[in-house]
Amino acid sequence: MNERIRELEKQATEIVRCGLNGTATAESFNRKKFVELIVKECVRLCDKAAEENARTFYTVTETQEVGPALVAKGSQVQAEKLSRQIKEHFGVEL
Repeated sequence: MNERIRELEKQATEIVRCGLNGTATAESFNRKKFVELIVKECVRLCDKAAEENARTFYTVTETQEVGPALVAKGSQVQAEKLSRQIKEHFGVEL
C-alpha cells in the first residue's frame, strides 16, 4: 500500500467513545467511507488531468499549433468523461 492509501484509511477510521461516562475509546473502521474516499480520489485525478489538458489546449491554440491542440482538447474531454463515468458507476456525489 502506498502512503496515500494509508492516509485515506486513517480518514475512514473513527474514534468511538464507549463505556461508563464515555471514558474508554475504540477505533472503528468505516468501510463505506473508505471506498467513497478512494472513488473521490480517482475523480480528483481525472479532474486534475482535465484541467492540465485544458491549459495545454489554450496555450497551444494561442500559438496556432492545431495538431497538438486537438490532442490536448481530446485528452481534456476524455478525462472529463472518465470523471463523470466513475462518479456515475459508483454513485458518488462530490
